[in-house]
Amino acid sequence: MAIGFIRGTLDWFAKLGLTVRDDAPKTVDIAGREWGEPVDGMALSIQQIRKEDPAQLPSISAAIRNVSGEQRRFEIPDWLLFYSFEITGPDGKRVGPTAFGRELLKPERHQRRIVVDLAPGQAVETDIPIGSIFEMRASGEYPVRISASLPEGGAATSNPIAIHV
Repeated sequence: MAIGFIRGTLDWFAKLGLTVRDDAPKTVDIAGREWGEPVDGMALSIQQIRKEDPAQLPSISAAIRNVSGEQRRFEIPDWLLFYSFEITGPDGKRVGPTAFGRELLKPERHQRRIVVDLAPGQAVETDIPIGSIFEMRASGEYPVRISASLPEGGAATSNPIAIHV
């Protein structure tokens, strides 16, 4: 009975455009990615994740890469709080979070800390279901960028992308 409940809950999340995974860390293919300007030895990249179903809400892959020549180790609150999102709607106005997104982005929901430990040239990637977190329901183009505050005090910004809804 518990397995049925879990599967039902995961199916419900999937309908919202969310997935729950416990995958091993994956190797980030940095060759085909565009990157923002490096800051403090770190660079950010985003790209849209191809939809498996036309009704699926947009998701992005966000990657941070150590472009310095030395090991980088720092602690962040959580990936969703580490990144700041800049999403503009087809009307040219900044897009706000959905009701679900407002709940998800509350700092009190993210108590754990994540240690990021990157060798020179290494990157780590996070899949983010931005269509569930931000209001992206109107048809048109949504310019997207992310930024992150780095431990040395700088802020890295990703490459820009455009998501068509």
